[in-house]
Amino acid sequence: MKKLLWAFLLSPFISAAQNNLPSFLNDTLTTTGGYKIYKGQTLQFGTGTSAAGYFNFIKFHQGMAKNNTYTLQSGTMLVKNLKAYKYSGPDNNSIRIAGTVTYKDGKKEEADILVNFERATEDYDGQPSELNIAEQFKRKPGQATVKQETKKQPAAAEPQKQSTPEDLKKILVADEIKKLFDLYKAGALTKEEYEAQKKKLLERQ
Repeated sequence: MKKLLWAFLLSPFISAAQNNLPSFLNDTLTTTGGYKIYKGQTLQFGTGTSAAGYFNFIKFHQGMAKNNTYTLQSGTMLVKNLKAYKYSGPDNNSIRIAGTVTYKDGKKEEADILVNFERATEDYDGQPSELNIAEQFKRKPGQATVKQETKKQPAAAEPQKQSTPEDLKKILVADEIKKLFDLYKAGALTKEEYEAQKKKLLERQ
C-alpha cells in the first residue's frame, strides 16, 4: 500500500521530468531516454550501423577533416567539453563533444565529434545503439507520432510518399558502396570482402 501511495505522489514529478527531456543544463546533456553525457564521463562506442561499418549518428567534426568513423568501433572517449546543443526532433538534434578518444588498438587522439544523441542512444534498424548504454536508458521510438503525421498527408500524395524512401535508399546504398570501395583501395578490405559486402548491399535494394 505504501509503495502505491509513493508511486501516486511521485508520478507528477516523473511525468514532468520526462516532458522536459531532452535537455542541456549545467554542461550535462540528458537524452529522451534519460541517459546523461557530461564532462569527465567516458563514452563507450559500439559498432557503426552502416553496412560499411561507419557510424550513422556519430561523426567527426568537419574541422578534423576525417570521416573514417569506423575506427571508433569498440573505442572510448573521455568527455572534456560539450557545446552547440541543438534539438528540434529525433532526426534533427546534435551535441558537439570534444575529448580524448582511445581506439580499440590503444592509440589515443584528441577528437571533436558531433552526435545525434537521440538516434545514437536507440537500437536502430535492428542493430544495437551506436553508444553502448544500459537498456533502461535507450530511447524507445514512439510510433504514435509517425501515425499522426501519416494521417495528415492527403490521399493524392501517398504514391509519392511511398517512392521517396526507395529513392533515398538507392542513394544511401550507392554511398555505402563508394565507402566500401574507398576502404578496399586503402587496403582495409580484401577484394573478396569488398565484393561480398557490395553484394549484400545490392541485395537489400
